Amino acid sequence: MDWDAIAPMIVFVTLTLSVAGVLILRPLVKRLGDLIEITGRDRRAQVGGNDFERLTQVVGRLTDRIESLETRQEFAERLLTAQKEGSAEAQTSKREGL
Repeated sequence: MDWDAIAPMIVFVTLTLSVAGVLILRPLVKRLGDLIEITGRDRRAQVGGNDFERLTQVVGRLTDRIESLETRQEFAERLLTAQKEGSAEAQTSKREGL
């Protein structure tokens, strides 16, 4: 068997199979890639919508809690101010009485 004739034949067959594989498989792989991309885009759109609604609810709850905390803080400040004024008046009346 002549090895000088086999080497070019192996190169030719390998090249032919490579080109045929690219010509046949490229469109299939491209379609598959497009399908995966569309599926991923749809999932992101669905998740994005759910996330937006969930975030809106969380922000609403946080707003309610902040308003409640503001009300409590104002109440505590009024009590402390009234207590300070009351103790200051009591000290002044004690000094005046002496």
